[in-house]
Amino acid sequence: MSAVVEKVSEAVNDVTNALSNATISDKAADKPAANNDAVLASAAEGRRLYIGNLAYATTEGELKEFFKGYLV
Repeated sequence: MSAVVEKVSEAVNDVTNALSNATISDKAADKPAANNDAVLASAAEGRRLYIGNLAYATTEGELKEFFKGYLV
């Protein structure tokens, strides 16, 4: 085999070994909670989001309904 093929084979074996030792957990990580706190703090600071190219007839209620799934 050529040197390149051998290096690729070694890399594939390394990745395979690393993945065989990995586990997947259903438990959510603690980091998203920290991100959520950052978003809430940002909202408390009064930051604004510009949404352009809206129809003139668009109402605030329609925008709230559209973005209700987001922390905006």
